[in-house]
Amino acid sequence: MKQTITVNGQTPLGELVTYFPPITSRLNEFHIDYCCQGDRTLEAAIKEAKLTLDFITEIQDAYRDYLARTDKEIPVAELSDEQLIDLILETHHQLERALWKELDQLVNKLLLVHYKHGKELLMKLHRSFSELKLELEEHFAKEEEELFVAMRKMNKTSEERAAISSLILELEGEHEVAGQIIKRIIKETNDFRPPEYACPTMKAVYLKLHELADDIFLHIAKENSVLFKRYQ
Repeated sequence: MKQTITVNGQTPLGELVTYFPPITSRLNEFHIDYCCQGDRTLEAAIKEAKLTLDFITEIQDAYRDYLARTDKEIPVAELSDEQLIDLILETHHQLERALWKELDQLVNKLLLVHYKHGKELLMKLHRSFSELKLELEEHFAKEEEELFVAMRKMNKTSEERAAISSLILELEGEHEVAGQIIKRIIKETNDFRPPEYACPTMKAVYLKLHELADDIFLHIAKENSVLFKRYQ
């Protein structure tokens, strides 16, 4: 199994981030969608983002530096279904649940504290976060109680694999919905940049929303571009 990839303009975004996870922070700076549009090439993405080809060179150099590190991650594409499911549950599901639990209290507090300063913005943000939380709670339940249980089963029949494929189509649609909500939150928070009047609570909300969004994007990329593709 390959441990590295060749990075060039034709490299799919999903492959890039699954073999080079640290690059996600750089892609996020330019709102390059690698989770729900993981099949898109790097060249097409930077063209849409109005970046020059120098950005590819930058990524190539950064990837070479990453490969020289002794602490680099095992590419998720090299993991078995069982290992990848465990990774998703133990990292992304646990972290995202902890973040939205904390944010649930903070966002409500923020709405009350700063209501007079900007009620329209804060009510939009409150609704968007609540919508995202509901979407993720139901999505995680489907994955944990249906999809992952079916994937862990040994010696699957053709009918069982077909049922998994059908469920994946539904879950990919939910990924798209979550991605659109996050993009809305990015606009509502001005790229997670709090206003000048922001109190410590507002700054904490923006910081944790940013952390949640980044983790969800990488989480979706691992599923759409690696785990789910094994059943399509």
